[in-house]
Amino acid sequence: MGLGDYSHCRQRMSRGLYGVSGRAAVWSPAFHPVHRMPCGTWRIGIEAPEHVQASSPVLEHLRRQLERAFQRAAARGRARRAREAVAAVAAAAAAAREERSRARMECALARLRAELLELRFQNHQLARTLLDLNMKMQQLKKRQDQELASKPQSPQDEEMNSECGSA
Repeated sequence: MGLGDYSHCRQRMSRGLYGVSGRAAVWSPAFHPVHRMPCGTWRIGIEAPEHVQASSPVLEHLRRQLERAFQRAAARGRARRAREAVAAVAAAAAAAREERSRARMECALARLRAELLELRFQNHQLARTLLDLNMKMQQLKKRQDQELASKPQSPQDEEMNSECGSA
C-alpha cells in the first residue's frame, strides 16, 4: 500500500458516515439501543436523503414496538418474580402451620401419655389394695375358723352350723 492509496479513504470520509451523503449537524450523544441512555460515545447528526426520512416513521414505529415488547417482558419478569415470592411466602406459611399442628399433636400425645401413666399407677394401687383386702379377709376367715374351733360348741350352734353347711 502506497501513500496514494489513502486518498480513497479521505473521499469516503468527506461523504459522511457509512457512505451517506450529506453534511454534519450538531453533535449529540449516542443512546444505548435498549436503555435509551447516553452510552458515553458521540455521533454526528447527519442530514439524510428523502428515502431515509420517509422510513423514519417506520423506524420510529419499530422502535416503539421494541420498547413496548421490552416493557412487557420486564413486566412479565416482575410478575413472575412476584408470583414466585408469593408462592415462597405461602409455602413458608404452610410449613409454619404444619409445624404448629405437629407441635399441638405432640403436646396432645404427651398429655395422653401422662394420663395413661397416671391411670396405670392408679390401676396398680387398686390391684394392691384389692390383694391386701383379700389377704385380710382370708386372715379374718382363718381367725374366725380358729376361734370357732377353739370354742366349745353348744348343741344349738351345732345345729345352725349343720344347717348352714347343708344349705
